[in-house]
Amino acid sequence: MPLQKIMFKPGVNRENTRYTTEGGWYDCDKVRFRQGTPEKIGGWVRISATTFLGVCRSLWNWVTLGSQNLLGVGTNLKFYIENGGGYNDITPIRATLTLANNPFATTSGSTTVVVTDATGGYANGAFVTFSGATSVGGLTLNGEFQLSTIGTSVTTYNITASSAASSTATGGGAAVVAAYQLNPGPAYAVPLVGWGAGAWGSGTWGIGATSVDALRIWNQNNFGQDLIFGPRGGGLYYWDATTSLSTRGVLVSSLAGASDVPLFQNFLLVSDISRFVLVFGTNEIGVGTLDPMLIRWSDQEDAVQWTPAITNQAGSVRLSHGSRIVTAMQSRQEIIVWSDSSLYSLQYLGPPYVWSTQLLADGISIVGPNAAAIASGVTYWMGIDKFYKYDGRTQTLRCDLLQYIFSDLNQAQYEQVFASTNEGFNEIWWFYCSESSNEIDKYAVYNYGEDIWYYGETRWGVQRGLILAYATTRLLPRTVTTL
Repeated sequence: MPLQKIMFKPGVNRENTRYTTEGGWYDCDKVRFRQGTPEKIGGWVRISATTFLGVCRSLWNWVTLGSQNLLGVGTNLKFYIENGGGYNDITPIRATLTLANNPFATTSGSTTVVVTDATGGYANGAFVTFSGATSVGGLTLNGEFQLSTIGTSVTTYNITASSAASSTATGGGAAVVAAYQLNPGPAYAVPLVGWGAGAWGSGTWGIGATSVDALRIWNQNNFGQDLIFGPRGGGLYYWDATTSLSTRGVLVSSLAGASDVPLFQNFLLVSDISRFVLVFGTNEIGVGTLDPMLIRWSDQEDAVQWTPAITNQAGSVRLSHGSRIVTAMQSRQEIIVWSDSSLYSLQYLGPPYVWSTQLLADGISIVGPNAAAIASGVTYWMGIDKFYKYDGRTQTLRCDLLQYIFSDLNQAQYEQVFASTNEGFNEIWWFYCSESSNEIDKYAVYNYGEDIWYYGETRWGVQRGLILAYATTRLLPRTVTTL
């Protein structure tokens, strides 16, 4: 009997059963398709032996005028600048104050030290740096410590010393200065628990998809060679690239000439056109509450001037479709803005209107602030039940993995979803949490060059205190099943 060549269709299709996907691929892991045929996918390599604290939710790479290749790393605990494999802590200081006399209490044989600070405002897991302290219980407590076990009166908290105290004592002196860093945020979204917390049939019984407290996500972008950054829902901070890598970021409102700088931002970016700083989801001037549909921008080429005047281009606009702005992205000749139910185009007009908005689509969705990516001039993103693309018009993206992905997606961890590109292989990647996981454990890939899909499982190393980079070494695929 002569041999016959069997050709399988490229890509993986999970919209049908194994038996109806005849002549195609049904299951895969760590494999991609190129020129219609499968090949081993590359793995990940660790870029540094150094680690950082917390769960990473934001990476931003740029090169300074001095040719320093820097990477902004935002975790739920701190913010770092990575350079040459080292992580430099630039987490802004929330408050600096002198504590009352003898604020430390030690216990003989214990490394736990109780600190008294009646000012409050601190949170479990936050970091504080003490200076000016004298010895107490055989310990000198100058340096950085992490807070834990805040007292019920919110006037005391615990820190852990590097060695045990030699005696039970109270002390530290009258000149102890405490510099508190920004309070940390949750590493994961915390779902509501209880009857009716979520939609019928969603997730684990009694676990809803609405979060009590959203996970900590940092927003960051370049203003020239400098960095503007801040935690979602927090203030705007500035890091000057001409300073030391260990210099902490400072509030934009503390810089010379600052005027009406936003108190809050849910997302930020710096426009490619005329270099405006734009914040999405912020407060009106003179108002201390956040408006989730408000967009404000600074004056042209000026990150500190936010007061609208006849002599500048600072201003604001409020979107009307949706209840909150989720994210925004610089595209060709426009900024694309997603609310929770619509898509807008933000375009620069110049004075007097400066920036204009145009509704591009209504009745759409996006799962989180990092769920969109741009490749070859087309914007792709993941919604709550389908994928979309925008290339001048908004379209539903054909997907052969639709039911497989969205029937096994942890709705409580939507905001962990992030998209990235691998343009060498014409790919858009989405990383997400399966329904049984609170950590990213799966990925889906759309190959826009061949209009095909494939997927797999992963354990994303950025979340565990180290950054992994894509390697060209090809690893054996874990699973490839055919009919």
